[in-house]
Amino acid sequence: MKAPIQEVAEIFRSAKTSIVDTVRKIEASEYELFYTEDGQVLSRKSVLDWMTDNLLTGLTRSMSVERTRREYQEALQEALNDIWTADLRYNATLNEVLESLPEAVREALIPVPSDPELARILREYQVDASGTTVIFPSGVLLDTLRLYLPDIQPKAMTQEEAAALALLATKPPEGVFNLKTFYAVQDEAAEVAKTAYPELDMTENRRSLADGHSDAFRHMFWNARMTQEFGPEWTSTFTSAHEMVGSNPAAREAMDLYNNERGREIGTQNMNASPEELQQKVLEAIDNNRAVVLQEIPGGAQIAFSNSVTPGTNPIQPGADLPLNGR
Repeated sequence: MKAPIQEVAEIFRSAKTSIVDTVRKIEASEYELFYTEDGQVLSRKSVLDWMTDNLLTGLTRSMSVERTRREYQEALQEALNDIWTADLRYNATLNEVLESLPEAVREALIPVPSDPELARILREYQVDASGTTVIFPSGVLLDTLRLYLPDIQPKAMTQEEAAALALLATKPPEGVFNLKTFYAVQDEAAEVAKTAYPELDMTENRRSLADGHSDAFRHMFWNARMTQEFGPEWTSTFTSAHEMVGSNPAAREAMDLYNNERGREIGTQNMNASPEELQQKVLEAIDNNRAVVLQEIPGGAQIAFSNSVTPGTNPIQPGADLPLNGR
């Protein structure tokens, strides 16, 4: 793992140097420039302001301001893009190292629950990692979506995940508008999960949203709503592909895939239910021990049924860890 880490660190150092140098130029500029976190460079004075200051030289000066502004903005955004793309590319490279470990080694290092049913869930609710990471949406599809979702940003995802979304965009009768619904449902699930357990304090809720009861709620509600909108088959295909990120920790992957399936069952059984009714169905399932969350064990985390763990007390796994092979 040493070589890719050294390579990405060098890219980060170079980009940081470029950003620091450009920021100094912006702050020292005579054109009253400032920058934003996403790399935009702007002037505190408009073209009209420059013209008003001096009618004779205002136009020439405003053109110089615009030229300088664009130059600095391109430098900042190029450096930020180098950081972003290197982070994605080298993260995938490091994940591949973990995925390439022999199965026997991984199984020896990953703890298995003593409960036979939980042991079965851990082993069976796994998917193989995708071999390719792509950016979605892009091109014409991105331009089209921005007509209806101006704030949409491309994201890195597995090739299989992107293929499922691209297929959804061609599904009649809504076509590309299916993606607008998809993103709305995704946001809806994230928002309602934040208040699913109002008795938790801020720290407990943040923990619960990571690998606990609120996270289980989000996955189950998300799958139930997508099942209502797009059917259980497509929802299963997409959410399985969503877990194909390299070196996904085995316990977290099992938790997510298992809870996804429970959510699709709830959606299938309640196709005409309102979102509020679905929320109640999901909470009932979790309260009835039908969901899986993470439980702290010596040296790490393991899956447990929802009634075995007090909400807000679950451990949080790292972003990447030893994966199990898919079944």
